[in-house]
Amino acid sequence: MSTPSLFDAEVLRDIAMTSVQHNTDSNWIRAAETSVQWLARSSALGFTTDDVWEHLDKLGMTGQVHDNRALGPVMLRMCKQGIIKDTKEYYPSKRRHCAPIKVWVGV
Repeated sequence: MSTPSLFDAEVLRDIAMTSVQHNTDSNWIRAAETSVQWLARSSALGFTTDDVWEHLDKLGMTGQVHDNRALGPVMLRMCKQGIIKDTKEYYPSKRRHCAPIKVWVGV
């Protein structure tokens, strides 16, 4: 069995992200987008997906999603739309056993 190329890995990632997005409630997606936009405007020093989850929790939306990976397509879409950008910095996650997570900032 051959090792998949980087291109193969990107295609598989995109397929998975599309699948997760299509199976996520549209109300949750709108709440996540609103949370990202709010954080982009109000967090001058940057924010992480942990901050987005915290904001969604305050809105009572964290239990409304079937797969925590659903936030990935939202972040990618917000980045492609020029609402946020990757700072190339990472912070330890409070939710994921200190795993490094990207720091985003509003554009």
